[in-house]
Amino acid sequence: MTASAKNSTAKDTRLTIVDAARSHIYQHGYATTSYANVAQETDLAKGNIQHYFKSKSQLLEAVIEQYLQGVKDQLANWSLDCGTAYDCIERFVSMVEDNAENLSLYGCPVGTLNSELGKDNRQEQALAKQVFDLYLRWLEARFRSFLSREEAELNAEHLMIMAQGASVIAHTYENPEVVHRQTKLMRQWLLEVCGGRA
Repeated sequence: MTASAKNSTAKDTRLTIVDAARSHIYQHGYATTSYANVAQETDLAKGNIQHYFKSKSQLLEAVIEQYLQGVKDQLANWSLDCGTAYDCIERFVSMVEDNAENLSLYGCPVGTLNSELGKDNRQEQALAKQVFDLYLRWLEARFRSFLSREEAELNAEHLMIMAQGASVIAHTYENPEVVHRQTKLMRQWLLEVCGGRA
């Protein structure tokens, strides 16, 4: 096997591990996720996983980095093909609605991770918080096209709170309809905020 092929295989293996860890952490939580869990989901030996990630903390950081890159790519795509500020911000609302089923089963992947890490692992939580920061800054920039900086910050924060609240209640009652009802209200609120200005 050539060096290039070995490198490609290593990257694929690493990605497989991170994908499995991300899924397990989302569905079961970080505290209960172990090398053994990831090994079972990937059909890789536990030692193979430890070769790539020397500690569980390193694995978590790789998962968060994957979230961050995914959101950066997502926001870049939204920015390229959305029109008015309302159209752009509505992409965020649609994302929440499109994930109603998963939100009802497991909650928000980033919200639940931040809540869990915030209890006794503030260092990693500071990294996970950056995912929320990306959404907040992006939403603020859209609101800033027709609102003052202070109003844009408040409205971006309010929309995030509405989304997280819908996620928590939907998960608590295991009912995706909560998300559908609340995203409808989010759109009504957004129309009022935009008021024909965006």
